Amino acid sequence: MDHIKTTLQDSLNRLTVNSKNKSIPTVNSNNGLTVGDKIQALLDEENITPEGVAEMLSETLDDEKSLRYYTILVKEHGAPKMLEIMHYVKDVARTKVIRSKALYFMAILKRKNLKTKFREEK
Repeated sequence: MDHIKTTLQDSLNRLTVNSKNKSIPTVNSNNGLTVGDKIQALLDEENITPEGVAEMLSETLDDEKSLRYYTILVKEHGAPKMLEIMHYVKDVARTKVIRSKALYFMAILKRKNLKTKFREEK
């Protein structure tokens, strides 16, 4: 899991304005990619699977017992969207007292009308 966190952090740091890598486009350049597209490209480039993203979600949200469920969410809605919501929850948790980051995460999914209930295939 630490490898996935480190890879994601390093990859995202390459996209920051303060990066020493001057070959990347600046914030004001228009290369036509959304942040979600860039995140997905980084995940693909680093061969990070939906299971790896789900593991990061479960650890960040302090809900390791729901790893399988987070894997389903990532496969259903895409890693970029799930990571975006996870980071929002993490930021809110820094400034406010949240009873459960996992419940807060689920509430955001529901507020965004994202599917949260799945039937097991038989």
